Amino acid sequence: MKKIFCLCLLFAFGVSCFSKNNSGDLFKYISKHYIDVDNKTNRFDIIDRIGDISVLNLKAGDDWMYMDSPMMAVSDNGYYFLSDRTYYFLGYDKSGNLKFSKPLTGRGRGEVQNVGNMFIMNDTLMLYDLVAGRLLRYTDKGEFIGYDNKAEIKVSYLYKNSDSYLGLTVYGENESNNHYCITYNKDASRYDSYLTLPPYLVAFNGTVGYTELSYIYHDTLRFMLNYDYNIFSLTKNGVESTYRFKADKEMTKDIFDGITGAELMLPGKEAMVYNGGALRDISGLFETDKYIVANIFINNKYHSMLYDKTQNSCGIILRPDSFFEESLVPELTTLDIWKYIWFSFTRLREYNNAIYGCVSYSLYYILSKTESLHDAKIRALYKQLKSYVEEQNLSEGDAIFLKMELL
Repeated sequence: MKKIFCLCLLFAFGVSCFSKNNSGDLFKYISKHYIDVDNKTNRFDIIDRIGDISVLNLKAGDDWMYMDSPMMAVSDNGYYFLSDRTYYFLGYDKSGNLKFSKPLTGRGRGEVQNVGNMFIMNDTLMLYDLVAGRLLRYTDKGEFIGYDNKAEIKVSYLYKNSDSYLGLTVYGENESNNHYCITYNKDASRYDSYLTLPPYLVAFNGTVGYTELSYIYHDTLRFMLNYDYNIFSLTKNGVESTYRFKADKEMTKDIFDGITGAELMLPGKEAMVYNGGALRDISGLFETDKYIVANIFINNKYHSMLYDKTQNSCGIILRPDSFFEESLVPELTTLDIWKYIWFSFTRLREYNNAIYGCVSYSLYYILSKTESLHDAKIRALYKQLKSYVEEQNLSEGDAIFLKMELL
């Protein structure tokens, strides 16, 4: 199986309080909380906040050819994966035994053509089909139940909370209003729309594709936009900016004056936007009750950030320049090994305040060559990895799924 990559390029900037019909300039939003990535006060070490890391003992088989860059969902009943290329659907129980494995691509009942997102609500698996404009419902055994919304909804991503549907789309409900987020009543009738996008964001998203920096946090849809620093929150009551990334060097809104999204793909324009080391390319956004975790570029270097919501403080860690070269082992430290673990981990899903994701087989290889540098937690992880790799007969290119708890 191929190495799993999950690259999302996104940003957040500006915020507001809940109110209807406030779909104006996104820069007018005032944030409730600021995530100051340059603030050294109360700065903590991310490695100290990593708790147990455990291997999901999923039984590897022929179906793993479909586990390349999958969507993932987690519940008390198991782990669920959907190939983002072939739309092959797999489910495992908590012991790692395969519960079901089947293709979903097609136009028949229970089949999909183009999946926007997948999530679990009340132990029901939900897949949103962009073409049909419907949420499809499945049991934890992969059996199709039916469609959740009777009326067709046309958005890029569709979620559901207790009393409404919440949609995100590049073009909005239609291409004339350019609203990014839209709420719908239980019967899927349109309720309201918010956030009129600047032209460069509409064209940019239309050129490079949609982003999935979005997730349900309790009963609220959190999301971010390209070239913007805000983490927005959407409910039926409206949209607000709950968090905003803040840095000493930021992109200013006038930097995009006269630039279209298509032009942002040109090397010259891209260099102009990125010049000066401003905060950019926020990706891999996940949230627990205590933390927000994201990847960021700042000062033209790639970092990972862990924000403690309870203390209003950050931990920042710099990605290694070289991920692993065996000749450098004598120069490595235990901290370097932790960096390899942290940056090798592709986050796929949050559940019950733990982060689930995957690493490639190469992390196991790295740990096998650096045993003298292992601390107690790394030794425990390596012991699990070694046992799992040998039992499942894994090799280079295969993926290993992990659960990471944060303290």
